[in-house]
Amino acid sequence: MKRLILTTIAATLALATLPSHAETCRLKPKEVATRFMTKFYTEKKVREAFETWVVPEYIQHNPMAPNGRDAAIAFLEPFFAKNPDINYSIKRIIADGNLVAVHSHGKFAPNDRGIAVVDILRVENCKVVEHWDVVQPVPEKSANDNTMF
Repeated sequence: MKRLILTTIAATLALATLPSHAETCRLKPKEVATRFMTKFYTEKKVREAFETWVVPEYIQHNPMAPNGRDAAIAFLEPFFAKNPDINYSIKRIIADGNLVAVHSHGKFAPNDRGIAVVDILRVENCKVVEHWDVVQPVPEKSANDNTMF
C-alpha cells in the first residue's frame, strides 16, 4: 500500500513539473502554426510567440535575418517597435504534413496598400523549426479584378 501511495505521489510530482507546453504536444502542425502566427502577427507578442513555439536552433531562410530563435527575436522586436502601426491579418493557413503556409496581408499604416506575405513553416514536435517567406507589394493597379487575398 505504501509503495502504491509513493508511486502515485511520484507520478503526480513528475506530471506537475512538466512544462506547460507538454500539454499541447498533441497539436497538429497547422494548429501550432496558427497559435504561433496569431501570437506573433496579430497580437504582436514577438518574444512570447518565439519562446513558446520556436526551437532555439530555428533555421531561417530569409536572407535579411540570421538563424536562431534569439536572433529572430532580436531582429523582430525592434522592427515591430519601429513600426507601431503595422498590422497583419491572416487570410488563410494551409498545411501539408509538417509544412504549413500562412498567407497574410501586412500593412505599415492604415491607408497603406500593404504587402502580401506567405510564410512557410516546418513544424516538428509542436515547435517551429524552419521558416521561409515570400513577400510581394500590393500594387496600386492590377491587370485583373481579383484581389491578392
